[in-house]
Amino acid sequence: MIRVYNTLTRKLEPLELRQAGRVGMYVCGMTVYDYCHIGHARAMMAFDVVVRHLRHRGLQVQYARNHTDVDDKIINRARENGDAPLALSARFIEALDADLDALGIQRPDLAPQVSHHIPEVVAMVQRLVDRGHAYLADNGDVYFAIESFSRYGALSGKKIDDLRAGERVAVESAKRHPGDFALWKSATGTELGWEAPFGRGRPGWHIECSAMAAKHLGDQFDIHGGGIDLVFPHHENEIAQSECASGHAPFARYWMHNGHLTLDNEKMSKSLGNIRRIRDILTEVPAEALRLLYVDTHYRSPLPFSTEKLADSLSALDRIYLARETVDEAVAAASSRDLQSLPEAARDAHRLASGFAERFDTAMDDDFNSAQAIGHFFELVRAINRFGNDKKARAHGATALRPAVAAFDTVASVLGLATASPAAYFDEAKVKRLRAQGREAAEVDALVAARTAARDAKDWTRADALRSELDALGITVMDGSGGSTWRVRVD
Repeated sequence: MIRVYNTLTRKLEPLELRQAGRVGMYVCGMTVYDYCHIGHARAMMAFDVVVRHLRHRGLQVQYARNHTDVDDKIINRARENGDAPLALSARFIEALDADLDALGIQRPDLAPQVSHHIPEVVAMVQRLVDRGHAYLADNGDVYFAIESFSRYGALSGKKIDDLRAGERVAVESAKRHPGDFALWKSATGTELGWEAPFGRGRPGWHIECSAMAAKHLGDQFDIHGGGIDLVFPHHENEIAQSECASGHAPFARYWMHNGHLTLDNEKMSKSLGNIRRIRDILTEVPAEALRLLYVDTHYRSPLPFSTEKLADSLSALDRIYLARETVDEAVAAASSRDLQSLPEAARDAHRLASGFAERFDTAMDDDFNSAQAIGHFFELVRAINRFGNDKKARAHGATALRPAVAAFDTVASVLGLATASPAAYFDEAKVKRLRAQGREAAEVDALVAARTAARDAKDWTRADALRSELDALGITVMDGSGGSTWRVRVD
């Protein structure tokens, strides 16, 4: 049984679907006026893992994640840049998709854009006006009247009398209540806008998601997700306008919210000047190092980010790929043998690998607890690496690691880790670590080649000196029958 923490009820609940075996899921995406940063990616990653696990457990998922390509921030940025608003947002949608692809975040089944759903927005606003839940103000905007919805505040726990304005702009005198929010904003002159019965304008912030979710998932669906900062006002307002427009409740059965990523205990924001963009981070480390940093913390918990934590994640990823390398080599060499006669290190690895699937699924079924699932995985990884360091186990116990193949496949499928070959991973890590040090691979290759030449000439003093020089540079040299290879250590 999968259990989900529901923000609406503030408790863990069994996942009971509207249609057996099928999940309808909507997640609020980005307002695309700049490049995606690692805080944005926290939400995208959290729900990527949720969708992956639901599918891993045999459920069919219809996953929608929108692009907000019509918004005041986009319009203002386009004006600053001398761009057309929709051209600017299209460019950043393309950049966002490239960044998330690089992180291994799977694309949603549906990626609706506001500008493609204006008729649906207009129709929903009109229904709200017709039903007495919205009004055309003197300034030409259409507002939702929060006092018309008796359950307003249920998601956030806020009371109508105490509410601040639920908009991104200052309270306007045209509102009947300061908490009323814009469904449609009037546009004049050359401003971006579309014709509507209530005047030319564009969608407000909140109505877009209600209209797009209803269009693609129906008036009611299973899971709605987003960052914790969206609980109020965005998701609160979505519930109000959606249920008032359709006459059906609940709009979504389960509301899921991920915690913030923080830098030095501060929320990442452009105003603080502490933005770390995904594309910049991925020039420094392989993408899976960042993935591991995300999934090693429960999605609902705050995620402190630092250079030190990223280095720890990279070091841990090395250990995962060393274990994968050992598994691949062992399985290739395995022969039939009685498990009871195997060395202790081999039996221990076999026991953990054989029981991994049950432990992993139990953790992930409990509100997608990837941190606990990763803990189980590292228990297995440590056992495999102990196996790899045990000459007797490697020589006589290779058959014990056969069940570990399925364990690695599960982690790759659900958590998006260990998806590359060990050789490809270590090659990528090598290049990026050297780049961070201001070095080139050719420089290290030359030192390793000189050491090999010294060994061939039996000049052991020279060979040892070169190895010491490489070690000082953080280079580990591995000598094998096929020659010497090298990797860059994570200190």
